[in-house]
Amino acid sequence: MTVYIFTEGGNRSGLGHISRCSSLYDELYSRGITVELIVHSESDQIDILEGRQYQVVNWLSEAFLIDFLTADDDCIVDSYLASKDICEVISNRARKVLFIDDNGRIEYPDGIIVNPSLHPKAVTYPETDRNCYLIGPKYSILRPPFTKAVRESIQSDVKEVLVTMGGSDLHNLTPDILKLLTGDHPSIHFNVVIGSAFHQTQQIKQLTSPNISFFEQVNAEEMKGLMLTSDLAITAAGQTIFECAATRTPFIPVQVIENQHQNMKALIDQKLVKHSLFHNEPEFDQKLKTAFDDMLLNNVRLRLYEKLAGVVDGQGSKRIVDAILNPAAQTKRYFLRNVTNEDMKPVFELSNEDYVRKHSINQSKIEWSDHKNWFKQMIQSEDHVFYVVTDETGQFLGQIRYQLEGSSATVSISLGRALAGKGMSGKLMSESISKLQREKKEITQIIAYVSEDNLLSKKLFERLHFRLKENNHGLLQFIYPCD
Repeated sequence: MTVYIFTEGGNRSGLGHISRCSSLYDELYSRGITVELIVHSESDQIDILEGRQYQVVNWLSEAFLIDFLTADDDCIVDSYLASKDICEVISNRARKVLFIDDNGRIEYPDGIIVNPSLHPKAVTYPETDRNCYLIGPKYSILRPPFTKAVRESIQSDVKEVLVTMGGSDLHNLTPDILKLLTGDHPSIHFNVVIGSAFHQTQQIKQLTSPNISFFEQVNAEEMKGLMLTSDLAITAAGQTIFECAATRTPFIPVQVIENQHQNMKALIDQKLVKHSLFHNEPEFDQKLKTAFDDMLLNNVRLRLYEKLAGVVDGQGSKRIVDAILNPAAQTKRYFLRNVTNEDMKPVFELSNEDYVRKHSINQSKIEWSDHKNWFKQMIQSEDHVFYVVTDETGQFLGQIRYQLEGSSATVSISLGRALAGKGMSGKLMSESISKLQREKKEITQIIAYVSEDNLLSKKLFERLHFRLKENNHGLLQFIYPCD
């Protein structure tokens, strides 16, 4: 088994997703699981992934995913760029998928949905038996050093302040923050973290002062050390706020991008911060000065220190990996094989099920003698490709047939009751299409005929990107181009 982690990050989008995905990578790797990060980025080299197996590629492509993924792969997707269609392709192709979501961005397909929000009710998800939802701070993802980060007390005076605006500082706030605060507080030392994707590193370093220290290429262990030695932090409201919570470091969060909105809402609602800022709000400078002066008060920081106790316990990565590896939650494995003579009776019984006949073009029950003749012709025909669906035990669970005519193939699918409601039709259809394309390279399009009142089949073929071609008196024709 291989677990692929699909994510994104870089100079324009920040490194928060890559940071938390690296934590999941480390947890999987520590358990002996083969794991690889698949990263969409404008940067070929990603420093924080040094020592890990990763590749930089535009994975936000249906063609790439169909060629890349197999039914034996498990996937984790942490992305704000992946569309619903792309997520459905991954869900259909892979054995099992876990999506990390912060704000209910899209309606996710079959899989495990993790929302590590500090506010468990920040997002309302649709009720469905197709998905497993893991929601709340117990699923907050921390880098390994922060899983055992302990601050024993709060100092009476502020002597050191950590300034960290994420991996890229999208709005170049760091020099503004330093100009605002360092001159007015010469007795306070400012520890400034410069991320690998900062745009204005040289400009920031020109702000030389005895009470400023710059830190570049900071790893997780070093960041933990900086937090524990700092009495207060000023930070972007992304992944770092979870690390501040784990170390119980009082902090002033600054929302620098829209997807941090739920983080800010949770911090405010649960009173885990006293002041919160937005990078583009009016009078940002004055509000930051006011917030900073207030946080210099010992009783303010002590109260926040106490409220942060236990908010993040550091076991989120472990719980998430447990979920995707847990055999009890593992999607049962199903297989496609070519039909054999032994399948004659199971195919007959399935074909005569009421729910199958209801949506067939010919809705009459099939006679056994007619079926035997049809089956013998079908199994010997060079103009048909006939797949059978089974589980690990070889039990017959369904059929997918293709009638070949020149460069076209017309598909027919019927699945047994054992697969009803398990969301497997899309995965099996997608796998059968890939199998057909490998075996019959001359096929350039696949056709599906669906009755207008068969809503489930309509949705199935739409999810798989079949295009509606025509409606002939209630019989819909869908086309899937294979090239």
